[in-house]
Amino acid sequence: MPPYGSTDDAEYNNLTTAQEAIRIDHDVLQANQPGYGTRNKVEVAFNLVNATVGAGIIGLPFAIYHAGLVFGLVASVFVALISQLGLYMLITAGHRVHIYKYADLVEYLLGRPGFWFLNTTLLLQSIGITISYYILLGDTIPSVLSLYFPQFSFLKSRSTVICLVSVFLVFPLNLPRSIGRLARWSIVSVLCIPLIIVVILVRAPAYVDDDHTLPITVTGPNMCSALGIIAFAFACPHVAFSNYLSLADQSARGWYQTTVLATSMSWVISMVFAVTGFFVFGYEVKSNVFLNFATDDIIINIGRLALGISMILTIPMGTYPTRECILKYFGLEHHPSQVLHWVVTILVSIMLLYFGVTIRNLGNVYALVGALAATSLAWIIPGCAYLMTNKNKSIKSIQQSEREGLVSSDGPQTSSSRVLTLAAGLLIGWGVLVMILCCASIVVL
Repeated sequence: MPPYGSTDDAEYNNLTTAQEAIRIDHDVLQANQPGYGTRNKVEVAFNLVNATVGAGIIGLPFAIYHAGLVFGLVASVFVALISQLGLYMLITAGHRVHIYKYADLVEYLLGRPGFWFLNTTLLLQSIGITISYYILLGDTIPSVLSLYFPQFSFLKSRSTVICLVSVFLVFPLNLPRSIGRLARWSIVSVLCIPLIIVVILVRAPAYVDDDHTLPITVTGPNMCSALGIIAFAFACPHVAFSNYLSLADQSARGWYQTTVLATSMSWVISMVFAVTGFFVFGYEVKSNVFLNFATDDIIINIGRLALGISMILTIPMGTYPTRECILKYFGLEHHPSQVLHWVVTILVSIMLLYFGVTIRNLGNVYALVGALAATSLAWIIPGCAYLMTNKNKSIKSIQQSEREGLVSSDGPQTSSSRVLTLAAGLLIGWGVLVMILCCASIVVL
C-alpha cells in the first residue's frame, strides 16, 4: 500500500475534486434544463406536497367556517382538481416552446407586459407564502420553548426566536441552487403533518362542551373570501418547473402521475385537518387553529413543535422562487456566479425574515395572497400560456415537439388537445371569477 501523500493519494484527491465538480455542474444543469432529473415520482410528489401543504393548511378550518361545510368541501375538490390541471398545462406549454422557467415562458408567449405581471405576481405569492410560514413559526416555537425552558428569558421573545431559527436552521437550506436537493427534507416536513393531525384528533374531544353540536352548514358567512384561502392552500405553481426538472421520468405520463399523486395527498391531508378543526371549534375557530388550544397543553405542544419543524423545512420553498424573481428584475437570472448566488440569497433571506417578524395577521395574509396571487399563478397564467402555444404560429412544429420529452408517444392526441384547450378557457374564467369575488369580499373578512 503506498504511503500517505504518494502519487496514488494525489490522484485520488484529484478524482474526488473532479467528482465534486461534476456534481455541482449536474446540480446547475438540473435547475435549468430537462434531461438531468434524478428524483423519482414519489420524491417529487412529496416536494410538491411540501410546497402545497404548508402554512395554508392551518387556515383551512377557518376557511371551512367561512365557506360552510358542504360548499367548502365541494369547492376544495374543484380547486384541487383545477390546480392539478394548471400544473400539467403549465409544464406542457413550457415543453412546447422548450422553455423551462416560468417567467421566461410567459415573456416568450405574452411579451414583456406578461413577464412583469407574472414576475410581480410570483414575487407577491412567494413572499406571502414565506411570511405565513414565519407567522406560524412565531406562533408555535416561542410558546413551546418559553413554557419548558423558562430560565431562558430570551425564548419568550417571538422576534428573537424567529431570528435564531432563521439564521441557524433555515438559511443553510436556502443555499443550494436546485430545489431537488431538498426532496428528502421535504419528506420529513410532510411527515410532520400527520403527527399534527393526530395530535388535534386526540386532544380535540377534550375541548368539546357537553352541549356541543356538530356545525353541519351548507354555506357560510363569507364564501368568496374562503375561496381565496382555499386557493392559497392548494397553489404551488411557483415550484412547478423546479420540480419537473428534478424529475427523472419527464414524460407526459410521469409528470401527470406525479401531480395527481401530489394533489391527492394534499387534498386528503388538508381536508382531514380542516374538517376536524371546524367540527371542534365551530364558529369560534381562528385563522391559526392552534390558537384555539391552551398554551400549556402538553400533547398540543407536541403538535406545535411538529408544526414549527415543518415550517422550518418549508420556508425554503418560498425562498427559492423569491430569489429567482429578484434576479430577474435585475437581469441576473442566467447562471449567476456562486458569489452572486450567495449574496442574493443572503439579501433575500434578510428581507423575508424582516417581513416575517413584523407582520402577524395570518388571516389577512391568506386572503390577500389567495385573491391576488394564487388565482393568477395557478389558473389564469397557465391557461393563457397554453392557449398562446396554440395561437402563436411562430412556434416551430408544435406537433413535432409533442412527440418528444414531456408529451411523447403517450402524450395527448388531437382530441385530448381540444379538451385541454377547453380546459384552459375554464382555468382562465375560474381564476378571474375567484379573483373578482375574493377582492370584493376581502374587506368583510
